[in-house]
Amino acid sequence: SPAPSTKRKYDAPPDHDRSKRPRTASLLQDRPPNPSNLRVPLPIPRNEPSEDGEVPEDPPVASSSRIPVAPGIDIPNAVPIRRPRRGKIDTKHYDVLHDKYHQQGRLLKYSGDSRFWSTFAVGKKEYKPLANPPPPNSMYHKYGGLIARLELVDALVCFTYAIWIRDYARKTCYRSSWYTIEAFLAWCKQKWLSEEVIDAERSFIGLIYMIEGYIHARKLAYLAESQLGEDVAKLYENMRVDVDQAAIKAEQAQLSTDLNLGLITQKAQGTPPMLPSPASIAPANSANSTPTTRDEGTPPTYPTAVSASQQRPPLLPGQHPIRGKLLPQRYREVPIPADTMDAMLSVTSRVSLPFLQNIKEQVNGTTAAAHCLREAQVTLNLTTLVRFFPTTFARVINTTLLPTEEHEPDIEDEEGELYWPGQSITGEGLGWVCLLGKAMIKEFGKAYGYKGVDSVVPKPNPEEAGSNGSHPQQRPGSTPQGYTPRGNSLTVPP
Repeated sequence: SPAPSTKRKYDAPPDHDRSKRPRTASLLQDRPPNPSNLRVPLPIPRNEPSEDGEVPEDPPVASSSRIPVAPGIDIPNAVPIRRPRRGKIDTKHYDVLHDKYHQQGRLLKYSGDSRFWSTFAVGKKEYKPLANPPPPNSMYHKYGGLIARLELVDALVCFTYAIWIRDYARKTCYRSSWYTIEAFLAWCKQKWLSEEVIDAERSFIGLIYMIEGYIHARKLAYLAESQLGEDVAKLYENMRVDVDQAAIKAEQAQLSTDLNLGLITQKAQGTPPMLPSPASIAPANSANSTPTTRDEGTPPTYPTAVSASQQRPPLLPGQHPIRGKLLPQRYREVPIPADTMDAMLSVTSRVSLPFLQNIKEQVNGTTAAAHCLREAQVTLNLTTLVRFFPTTFARVINTTLLPTEEHEPDIEDEEGELYWPGQSITGEGLGWVCLLGKAMIKEFGKAYGYKGVDSVVPKPNPEEAGSNGSHPQQRPGSTPQGYTPRGNSLTVPP
């Protein structure tokens, strides 16, 4: 039977609010007529078997109709507007974008938090009414819970885009900046996971997981290419020298042991025989013979000694755990004595605390990134995009942009070209994830009258809060600064 797999599995901590919070009656009734939310896959027509049990052949299908399409929906063929390329952009422009979307993220985050607490029943301890609630007949009142979650994921996109654009301008990855978004990301994800959602809304859960996975992958790639890569290369070279020296010492010890064994054997055999005496050549029945007690049929015995390495067979190439350049060149094609292998495997090295910490984060980040991207691909992929976000799908598919042109599109553009995020292992693609997320929010939000930052719950000024003798109430995962200090992330391993 095959050996059990040793692949490490990522153990995601349980979500604190995973049990679905039921929608209020106002949220469940009469969704607006948004066709993209109601699309379901077409049943595949199948010919019924005839009476004799044979199924007639299906008619040929045109290649353009092989993609399953929802009822009444054509594959988007609209070509997005191809904006002129910006080319090289000054770093100051990226800094302006960073400040702009960091501030928008703070506004949307505060509004989403406030609106979320206002959706609880009046008798609940979590309930906190809005100072200026929307009109009862407005979309923002009728779908307050959904609007709150859209504002939270919109804030997450803005925060992520702000940090990424500053990284991108300087071709680096500021790990300390990415730590600041962990807690809010977990808070936003928790709010979406705790609600009963329809299929189109579930795509935003995939978007959140995709953002988180690409953040982990970006940190992994840049850390491996920077300090950690240099430290590992230096440690590897030092270990290679130490392993070779250990092998040489083991070889010398073995040679010395073999020489000693040879001397012991030679002494045990005695000195060379001298000329025979007359007594030794006399006949056995001679009167001058000396009686002997040795049995003529028993050969003489000598003391022997065998080394431990001779008792164990050598290791053939491919049978030992040392690989690559760590194995001395002279042993790559020949058997290795057991004592020599033991000496090489016993080599150790001291490492610094920062190095060990980076290794730990690299391992944890790898398992976390794999977990997030596995979750993301379930609810956000090209199939869900064409079903629920056909305009965004057309912008992604009918594009002339390259994967390296994340800086080209305007994140507020609703008609320009996009690009499906590339391979996360490169450390890039997070900009495309933000552009994709913003487009999804805008397209989905139109049916609910979502206006983004233009209709946020305004944050009271400190003067107004002080005059009322009260302060804005802080909730778990919510801070007035927009970013939340590192900690309590749902998918960051301990």
